[in-house]
Amino acid sequence: MQKEFKKFLFQVKWQVLFLIMATSITTVLTMSISGAYGKEGKAGALVDLNAASQKELQELKGVGAATAKKIIEHRPYNSVDELSKAGISAKKIDALRPFVTVGPAAAAPQPAKTETKPVQAPSLPAMVTPSSKVPAASEKQAITKLAPGEKVNINTASKELLEALPGIGPVKAQAIIDGRPYNNPEDIMKVKGIKTGDIQQDQGSHRREVA
Repeated sequence: MQKEFKKFLFQVKWQVLFLIMATSITTVLTMSISGAYGKEGKAGALVDLNAASQKELQELKGVGAATAKKIIEHRPYNSVDELSKAGISAKKIDALRPFVTVGPAAAAPQPAKTETKPVQAPSLPAMVTPSSKVPAASEKQAITKLAPGEKVNINTASKELLEALPGIGPVKAQAIIDGRPYNNPEDIMKVKGIKTGDIQQDQGSHRREVA
């Protein structure tokens, strides 16, 4: 009975030892496979040399941070063999070939177009032409000078024309205009400032006509 029990313990001991060894081997293999996939990329997924990030490139076996930066700096690539311009040896290129691919190169960013608006020339100040000058006093007097015997309609004459009458200045001319209409020449006597002498003087050289 005791011998059988010892035999049983011996068998259990070897079974437990076998299980421990099997578990250890399985763990080591799993870690090895995970490490291999981690450095060489996911199974079935190729790393694009033209689009991969630095971190993705570093996951390739034999590619460190410095090599990943050089690969990015020497983009774009038209083939895997062009990795040589990043300083990678032909042997390492052959080792990487099953795990990398060359996709379309990313388009270089185009500079933003700036719209240039035509600069408008500053407008010049309006020039005063000789024709726009105000008539001088002598010209005004020449225009309003009456000919002997010329008739002036006191109901329609302008202030300048009324001022051309003897004894009628600007004040009296305006008063005549303010007192319109008139039915006959004598009605002008109703205008303040007009005297009988002015009427007689006007009748001697000019005539007032009532419209």
